[in-house]
Amino acid sequence: MRHIGHFLPSGGLKWSLPLAAAMAIASPALAHDTAVEAANKKVVLAFYQALNDADAAGTTKARIQGIAETYISPAYVQHAESFANLPGPGSARDKLVRMFQSMPPMKQPPSRTVEVMAQNDMVMLLTARDMPDPAGGTKPAYIFNMFRVKDGRLAEHWSIVPPPPGMGGAAMPPSGATPPGDAPSGTVPPSQKPR
Repeated sequence: MRHIGHFLPSGGLKWSLPLAAAMAIASPALAHDTAVEAANKKVVLAFYQALNDADAAGTTKARIQGIAETYISPAYVQHAESFANLPGPGSARDKLVRMFQSMPPMKQPPSRTVEVMAQNDMVMLLTARDMPDPAGGTKPAYIFNMFRVKDGRLAEHWSIVPPPPGMGGAAMPPSGATPPGDAPSGTVPPSQKPR
């Protein structure tokens, strides 16, 4: 491990304390949301809380219209592939409401918020929900959602949703596998070899 003295200008350690203080002040860990970013995060989290409450009570079908009118803009744009082409007339918000209304009550456990981050009008939310594992028990499924918030409502949405259990999809490489970026110089990982 290198010591901070290796990176200091001539004069050595007399600079270490001021440099360390400057690095701490500039640290992203000390960064705070702006008022707009904090408000946008509250909108996204309140929307998810309303959905979780409706799911837990088995009343999503009855409550989704009010949830949508409260949190989703009438001009809502859906970029998530699984929802972007929902059938039927109306706006993306109308189609989303109809999709939820056509689903049977699920009474599933609520999703857990793992992380929420905001930058300007964009909010990224990572949630986890325990799903049945084909091998038995449950396993967390992680879901990424990103929203653009405008005028206190969800205006756009993107997401990455894992496939249902047992259907494959992204997974960790097998033990001992060499990730493509770590292949020895001059070699081509098997997944990138021409056929």
